[in-house]
Amino acid sequence: MKIVLRSFLIAIIGVGVVDYFSHLLFSNPMETPGYFLAKMGLYFVFSLVVLALFKFQGYEFLKVTLAGIVVALMWGAYYNVLPAIFDFYPLGISLSGLTFGIVHTLAFVGGYYSTKFIRR
Repeated sequence: MKIVLRSFLIAIIGVGVVDYFSHLLFSNPMETPGYFLAKMGLYFVFSLVVLALFKFQGYEFLKVTLAGIVVALMWGAYYNVLPAIFDFYPLGISLSGLTFGIVHTLAFVGGYYSTKFIRR
């Protein structure tokens, strides 16, 4: 249950705050609310998988950053690689040429550490 709650908070904080404001400031045109809801759902699932598989004791920041990269790669595979293979764009747009990998990693890392402050 603890992993589910943390994954939910990572999705809400990471996508709803970090990623949303990054897109607000740097994307033109701005993505739709449906885009962010879909992304929150996928980040929840990806975070659930990562938190269930990895233990973060010892070298926590490095492990959380690597987990953030894994989550960002999973999102990138869903949103960029699979559409290129199957010629299908999940939300009707492609991010070719637009790299938000660092932001997606920061969304996971920011969400993860925010949950630590919320739980206190």
